[in-house]
Amino acid sequence: MRKIDMPPEAEYIINKLESKGFKSYIVGGCVRDSIMGIKPHDYDITTSAKPEDVKKIFSHTFDTGIKHGTVTVVINKKNYEVTTFRIDGDYEDFRHPKGVSFTSDINKDLLRRDFTMNAIAYNTKEGYIDIFGGIDDIKNKIIRGVGSPEERFREDALRMLRAVRFSAQTDFEIETETKKALIDNVYLIKNISAERIRDELIKLLVSGNLKKIPLLWETGLLEQISKRLYDSIKNNENMIALQLNMCDKKIPALFAILTQFIAPKDIKDELYFYKFDNKTLEQIICINSIINKNVLSDDYNVRLMASNIGVDNAYIFYSVKMAMGDKNADEAKNILYKIIERNDCIFLKQMKITGKDIISMGIPAGKRVGEILSYLLNIVIRTPEMNDYDVLKNIVIKNFINI
Repeated sequence: MRKIDMPPEAEYIINKLESKGFKSYIVGGCVRDSIMGIKPHDYDITTSAKPEDVKKIFSHTFDTGIKHGTVTVVINKKNYEVTTFRIDGDYEDFRHPKGVSFTSDINKDLLRRDFTMNAIAYNTKEGYIDIFGGIDDIKNKIIRGVGSPEERFREDALRMLRAVRFSAQTDFEIETETKKALIDNVYLIKNISAERIRDELIKLLVSGNLKKIPLLWETGLLEQISKRLYDSIKNNENMIALQLNMCDKKIPALFAILTQFIAPKDIKDELYFYKFDNKTLEQIICINSIINKNVLSDDYNVRLMASNIGVDNAYIFYSVKMAMGDKNADEAKNILYKIIERNDCIFLKQMKITGKDIISMGIPAGKRVGEILSYLLNIVIRTPEMNDYDVLKNIVIKNFINI
């Protein structure tokens, strides 16, 4: 295996810890990604040094998860999590260990990890520490639980969803015994928080791996996560997988497709479960409410759509409809780009006349002013060149004053 070219800051931390007599390695996803030829996003470091030792050795640190042995070391304004080799205690909630104990044995630390591909440590001096055959599993494109996969899943039930997500992201197969353990224990996913499930689902859907997304329902995970969602897509799984694969990888678009067959009266309850931020929640509900509408791809209707639901939502809507095979959606999306480039008026704030202007013409302040503005906006949306103060003033005078 070739040498891993880690960042100089990570190399420095490892060398510094080693110089003080502590074993130290990069570990987990950064090693896996490096072996796969993918540039890691971050580098986690594991060490035999206790948290208090790490804090003495480095001048700039802060506690991240001190109870679990993690200290963040700051080098050149870059953060690196440094975690003491540890042994997890008993898991009481199928997610978190009751406690941890520190160890000086890297092998015991690797034993607590989820999959063999994530249980590889590395430093420049010793090379790879791979006691579970993770390197071979990566070469063979296999996701295999460390030790007993059933034990790993019963320790932390989120690992079942992570197995499916990793399968999609890497295009690896879940090894037979690991998959059997997943299916046998799938009911345990109910113990996992909605936020964790949501985050894993997003990573899975964003992968766009048409072959692997069906694992979500084939393993039984989706039925356990949401019976309502599972029932809604039953018999349409292949179509939904294809649409998810074709769609822009934006969260509102993906979840609008995933939830498209849920009854409108139930959609809010379904989405509230995942605890999205308010903006994302509103976007999914908006797209879901019009997902069965046919796209009209003339300038007026595209301006009208953007005016009614907002520009961002219009882009998402057309992306979703493209994934669903609406032949007009691509053209509508291109028209929307041109409308924005031209700065066509589609909102009240873009109009050349205001409520104050209308009041100054003798219309009393109140509901009537709003109705007149809406009337004028529809005219301007249909004919953008009429967005001119004098033109709009004359329309008000003709239709609302001289009558």
